[in-house]
Amino acid sequence: MKRRIMAALAALGLAATMAVGVAPAAQAVGSGAPYVALGDSEAAGTGNLPYIDQSCLRSRKSYPSVLAASLGTAVVSAACAGATTDDVLWQVGALAASGDLGAGTQVVTLTAGINNVDWQAGLVACNGTDPVACAQALAAAQQAVQALPVKIAMLIGAIRTAAPMAQIVVTGYPMLFGDVTSFCAVGAFQNTPVKFSAEQTSLANTFVSSVNAAIAAGVGGYQQQTGDPGVRFVDIATGFDGHGLCDTGDRWISGLVSGQKTADKGFHPNVGGQQAWAAIVGAALAP
Repeated sequence: MKRRIMAALAALGLAATMAVGVAPAAQAVGSGAPYVALGDSEAAGTGNLPYIDQSCLRSRKSYPSVLAASLGTAVVSAACAGATTDDVLWQVGALAASGDLGAGTQVVTLTAGINNVDWQAGLVACNGTDPVACAQALAAAQQAVQALPVKIAMLIGAIRTAAPMAQIVVTGYPMLFGDVTSFCAVGAFQNTPVKFSAEQTSLANTFVSSVNAAIAAGVGGYQQQTGDPGVRFVDIATGFDGHGLCDTGDRWISGLVSGQKTADKGFHPNVGGQQAWAAIVGAALAP
């Protein structure tokens, strides 16, 4: 079981690594696009075909695209699968240089931080029989989480410098799993069923919860230092409650899906999840 889970997670990690690092195409608009989206695969809508940008696995069904339609505007998105906070800082610089992020930008959404923490390694290590490996993986994850608030605050500062008039919405992440008492079947990898134990699902949710807390702390720290009223943290996990894998409601998170064109779905919000994400952010933007 451990080997199957490790292989599945490694394959997903490889796909994300291959997708990151390609400069997002952007057309200069001078004073800034009204809505700009920054972030990782969650903001890119990865796993939901069709893709606007194959290199970043950026979908037409991503929450920024859904949100833009509800706001009656277009979105310029640099969100890219696999992006860390350092990669998103590069996105900010690229869009500022192209003119897409500027004084005329009214809304910026930011979803980043989960790729700074190697939760997959912790999940696999702590499923084995080596307590030392588990402890080391957890320590590495905790160190990455501790560094996250400063990185988020720096990102917000860079966005604010480039877009002085924008409302900046920083989102957290949904829990992957519901309350699992025995096991959670998440699909198959290479035609082999994959199940996560209750302990594993709890560990995964704990990782996500710690990342959310660190992101919120970064937003709070920035606000405390600057007094900037135009920045807010939006809790996505609460809105997704009941819709995780093996949860009580409809799944808003995809399990493992076979096939070259659909493998990216694994552990990403599906179409319903992207729509819910957009609705949660839209409610936060409402006057």
